[in-house]
Amino acid sequence: MKSAISTFHVYFFIFSVLSVAALTSCMSPVTSGVSAEKGRLEFENAFFSSRIKIVEDKTVKLDSGFLKAQVTIRNSGKRDLNCQYRFIWKDKHDMTLSSAETLWLPLNLHGREERAVEAICPVPDAADFRLVIRPL
Repeated sequence: MKSAISTFHVYFFIFSVLSVAALTSCMSPVTSGVSAEKGRLEFENAFFSSRIKIVEDKTVKLDSGFLKAQVTIRNSGKRDLNCQYRFIWKDKHDMTLSSAETLWLPLNLHGREERAVEAICPVPDAADFRLVIRPL
């Protein structure tokens, strides 16, 4: 009888450990997802990559030496998309300027809507940018 209880406890323990491992491997933070890249546009959600398109992107070096970027994007779907965006600034060697990271900003794109988003890099070393979009 004692060995049957011990065996039961061992199996129960193994089952519990495997269950917890399986459940935690399926969990992910809200900001994670499949990263898809299309030129200057990067998505943290594969669904968004099929719905949001760049209509136009522009950059201009201001007299102050700072880079300004403007991207016009379109929601090609019929439904509203609630998301966030931010600009990632790159130097002339295509290296990310970590000192120039911007905050995530909310963006609600209605079905078939086009909207321009823009930003000015906070440091003068930027030569290019990437626009990153993720679900809200």
